[in-house]
Amino acid sequence: MAQQPKQQRIDPRARKCPFCLKAVPYIDYKDYPTVKPFIDYFGNIRQRYYTGVCLRHQKMLKTAVERARFMGMLAYRK
Repeated sequence: MAQQPKQQRIDPRARKCPFCLKAVPYIDYKDYPTVKPFIDYFGNIRQRYYTGVCLRHQKMLKTAVERARFMGMLAYRK
């Protein structure tokens, strides 16, 4: 049998922060399309390791998600 070539996995730490690339100064809790890719099906915030977000923007994202949950725009957790 012929072996299939192994696929190289990209190191998640090598990703650049999507917010830094766009020079986003503040993540707004009302901007659902911006926050949505960083939340999984169960309503949890995805880890920095998987999303590639820097620490500064991850903290802003956490605050935005908490505010959106409090205002009823996002579910707390399923």
